[in-house]
Amino acid sequence: MAVLVVDNLSPFTGDILTCLGQLDKPYLHKRFSEVSNEDLANCDKVILSGRRKHSKEINVVNSRIVRYCLYQGKPLLGICYGAEIIALTLGGSINKMPAHIQGMTEVSISSANPLTLRKNSILVYESHRYCIAKLPSNFNSLASSKYCLHEVFSSDSKMMYGTQFHPEKSGDDGLDLIKNFLTT
Repeated sequence: MAVLVVDNLSPFTGDILTCLGQLDKPYLHKRFSEVSNEDLANCDKVILSGRRKHSKEINVVNSRIVRYCLYQGKPLLGICYGAEIIALTLGGSINKMPAHIQGMTEVSISSANPLTLRKNSILVYESHRYCIAKLPSNFNSLASSKYCLHEVFSSDSKMMYGTQFHPEKSGDDGLDLIKNFLTT
């Protein structure tokens, strides 16, 4: 089965597709407004892209996808905005940062996890104005940076992950993270 890539109009969605192509993983690429329950049922994993600007419509659709994945036990990876909407949908919170963060950043891994395996740190690409402030209950922080406390997080019981950064723009460390998500 294929990975469903939910395009939230991020300028980096094409990079997610390129990574999946490099990893020889079949995918279904759908704009957020076109995702059906059938699409969700027929994929084995879901990736939520980032987004360019705030949109209530994007929030509503992505929250529905998050809840679907939670209740169906469908593995989910939220990237940047995708991570933020996971947190917001399930009871967490976000904060606006003092300035837009953009560029490469070192992320320190605090807990062994399936996405980063045994690495102590990874170098990643950040591009965001918000940061996850509080995780939902039953979620754990796995990595942090000088900018954000919850750079990588996961659910205790479901295969649900979030990255505040953009693994699709993060070179080998990001490609490894996506590959690890696909094989979990």
